[in-house]
Amino acid sequence: MADETARMTRRFRTLAGVTTALTFVLILLGLHTGSTGGGLSCGTRWPLCNGWMGLFPANWASFFEWFHRFVAMIVGFLLLGWLYGVWRWQDDRRVRYAVTAAIAILPVQIVLGGVTTTAGGMFPRGFNPAIMTAHFTTATLIFALLVYATARMVGAPGSQVVRSVVGLGGGLVALLAVFEFVAVFDHPPTNLVAYYAASFALLAVFVALLTWSEAAVDPANLLRFRAVTALATALLYVAMVLSRRKWGLPDTYGDATTLLLAATVAALGFVANRVVVDTGGFGARRAD
Repeated sequence: MADETARMTRRFRTLAGVTTALTFVLILLGLHTGSTGGGLSCGTRWPLCNGWMGLFPANWASFFEWFHRFVAMIVGFLLLGWLYGVWRWQDDRRVRYAVTAAIAILPVQIVLGGVTTTAGGMFPRGFNPAIMTAHFTTATLIFALLVYATARMVGAPGSQVVRSVVGLGGGLVALLAVFEFVAVFDHPPTNLVAYYAASFALLAVFVALLTWSEAAVDPANLLRFRAVTALATALLYVAMVLSRRKWGLPDTYGDATTLLLAATVAALGFVANRVVVDTGGFGARRAD
């Protein structure tokens, strides 16, 4: 019985990791598709497209839109499987609620995606900043919820791993700044995807640290650690929204936010070195 439980736990963790990783890939595919105009290739025929019988891509641009939808379909099935599993076998209520919330937000994300891909057609103002930001925000929230659920299922790692994750955050914010200030690639969509790959990886770092903080941080300093991490998370979200350049604001706003984010991550590293305690390794998670 114990072996069967252990196998089921490993399977759940694998499912959680794969689903979260594919959601990360899906978001990047969506950003690339939007930046190249592939989402607009289907026009008023959405949810069909402009290829043979509306079921196949007609050109390279619509291929990206279709491939994005294909990955989204896979992620949707994995999410449903994860949802079924956590309500049948998972004891941690927070994991249950996080996965359920992600599924509940998903229909809103799909509708907003439909609005943005039919701009100029069924919804002439689908590309307005509010709709685009809402679409991006729901995707970000779903990803954060899945990272949170995965981090709780994995359990709090040892103190050295937590400090290493904080260090990874420092490296990611440096990489993010490079793509914010320098056109590394000649192809603008490639720069955009690289920037948001670093951004969403950094978001995963922050969510994981907030999740593990209860077990990994000295209780007397828990509030301070969480406050600095939450501030960094908020600054990251603002930087990501501004970097999409949908609101017509000067670039200096995004540059200043990125610099503030870098300073906050540096402060987080300083705080982590002082308040992270030995947790006894993976599995030291508190379940409700």
